Amino acid sequence: MYKIHQFSKLTGLSVPTLRYYEDMGILKPARSKNNYREFTDYDLNWMMFILRLKQTGMSLENICRYSCLREQGDQTIEERIKLLDEQQRLLNKEFLKLQKQLEFLQKKKETYNDMLAKRNNNDN
Repeated sequence: MYKIHQFSKLTGLSVPTLRYYEDMGILKPARSKNNYREFTDYDLNWMMFILRLKQTGMSLENICRYSCLREQGDQTIEERIKLLDEQQRLLNKEFLKLQKQLEFLQKKKETYNDMLAKRNNNDN
């Protein structure tokens, strides 16, 4: 069991962020007799998955949706796949944009390198 400060250190998230995620329904830690949050390794694994979804750029709204579907059980797997598919489409679209930007930079560098080579040949 982890208290919220320990869980914060393990996840790299601030205590207010963890509380916010709990308010949103993304995290649902157990409570002690004294009403302290008690996080488990299960919660930690789930939070690490959430962080990975965030790294893909998934919105908190969709993460909440995913979390709700997960709670409903295996009958929601197809809907969860649809959410992941949509995020994958968005990432692929972003990847293509970045690839075009990289190609632009590469062509510009080639132009400059050609100019330098011509200048150096003229100097000889």
